Amino acid sequence: MDTMNLDLLGACGIYCEKCDIRVAGETGDRKAQERIANWIVENARVECAPEQIHCCGCWGPHEEHWSADCKVMLCATGRGVKLCSDCDDYGNCDTLESFYRGGDYDSARKTLLRIREIGLDAWVREMESESEQ
Repeated sequence: MDTMNLDLLGACGIYCEKCDIRVAGETGDRKAQERIANWIVENARVECAPEQIHCCGCWGPHEEHWSADCKVMLCATGRGVKLCSDCDDYGNCDTLESFYRGGDYDSARKTLLRIREIGLDAWVREMESESEQ
C-alpha cells in the first residue's frame, strides 16, 4: 500500500480504498457497476441502476457519496468530527451501533477502536507497515 489516503477513511471506520462501489465508479468499470447494481436489486429489493454505483467516500463531494443520507456521516459532520472515535459520545452512540448491527462491519469497528487506542498517526503507520509485509 502506498501512503494511505485519509479522505477515504469513513467516519464509521470503513477504509474505502478498495470498496467495490468506489472502485467501480472511479474506474468507470461498467460490468462491475452492473454486477453490483444487480446484487443490490436482488438482495436489498430496491431499484438501483448501474450509473448509481459510484462514491467518493464520506469526505468527497456530498452528492458523490454512495449513501448521501448516511446517519453516521451526517452525525459526524454535524458534531464537527471526522471520525466517530473523536466524538465525546463514542462508545455510547446508538447511531454508530445501529450502523454496525446493519451489516458486516466488524473491521470498521475494530479500526475505530484501534485508532482510539493508539491515535490516528500510529494507526496509519501500523497499516502501512502491515501492507509492506
